[in-house]
Amino acid sequence: MADLSEAAFAQQLRASESAQLFFEPARSGVLSWNTHAPSGRLSFRLLRARRPASDWLDHTEWRPAGAKSFSPEHEGTRVEIDVIRAVQPFDGIEVRARGVEFELLAFSSPVRARPSLPYAREALILDVPARSQYIVEEERGWCSPASLTMIHAFHGIEGQVDETARAVFDRAYNGTGNWSFNVAYSGRLGLRAVVAHLANLDHAQRLIERNLPLAISYSWSEGELPGAPLPHSDGHLAVLCGFTRDGDCAINDPAAPNVRVVYPRAAIERIWQRNEGVAYVVAPVGVEYADILECV
Repeated sequence: MADLSEAAFAQQLRASESAQLFFEPARSGVLSWNTHAPSGRLSFRLLRARRPASDWLDHTEWRPAGAKSFSPEHEGTRVEIDVIRAVQPFDGIEVRARGVEFELLAFSSPVRARPSLPYAREALILDVPARSQYIVEEERGWCSPASLTMIHAFHGIEGQVDETARAVFDRAYNGTGNWSFNVAYSGRLGLRAVVAHLANLDHAQRLIERNLPLAISYSWSEGELPGAPLPHSDGHLAVLCGFTRDGDCAINDPAAPNVRVVYPRAAIERIWQRNEGVAYVVAPVGVEYADILECV
C-alpha cells in the first residue's frame, strides 16, 4: 500500500518537451498527459528532496498506428501498466518527451480515504447520455471506453464506443483499461483530462457540482453491490452522474441492461475507495477542477 498523502495532485499546463511536478511524498501514483502530438515517447524519473533522482525509465510510446505502455523495473521503481510504484517515497517527478508540446501534465497519488458526510441537499443528477460496453459480442471488457464515450457526449463530443476503444488500446497491456491512455484520448479531442484520486463521495460531489461527471474505478465481490449487473468484478469503470435525494449514487453503468442505475451510497463508496478512489476527471477547457483535486 502506498503512503497516503493529503496533497496528492500536481498539474502543469503547457509544457514543452519536459516538466517537473512536485507533491507530498508518495510511493505510487498515476501520470496524465494531454497533447495533440501524433507520436512521442515519454520517459520519467522520480525526484526526492534529500536523495539523488532515480534513473530515467520509459513509460509510454504512441504513434498513429497505436500506443503501448512500458513496464520497466529498476532499483526499486517500477511501472505496472499505468501505476508508477517505488520502494522509497518520492515527492516529485520529471517527465520528458522530445519534440512533444503538452497541453497538460499531471500526477496523482492516493489520498487518505474517509467516510463522506450524510447527503444534505436536493437530488443532483447530471444528464449523461447512456452507452453500453456490449456493442461487440467478442469484446466484453469495454467498460472504460464506454464510460469515457459517455462523458465525451455529455461535453458535446459525439463518438462511438468502438472508436474510443481503438484509440485507448494499449498494445502491451492488450486492453482498453489503461487509465493514462484514456485521459490522453480525451486530451486529443480538445478536453482537459486527468486521472485523480478522490477521498470520498463528498470530494466527488464538488466536481459534479461543477458539471463534471466522473468515471470511477471499483471492484466488488459477490453480494457487495446490490443490483450489480455481474456477480463480481476484479475491476470496472462506470460514470458517477450524481446523487438522489437520499444520497445514493446515480450511475451510468455500461454493463447494466439499461445503463442508468442507482446504487447504495455506502456500497459504492466502500468498493471505490478500496480501489483508492480513482476517477477520470474530464473537463472542457476553462472549467477549473485542479483546486478541488489539490485540496482534499
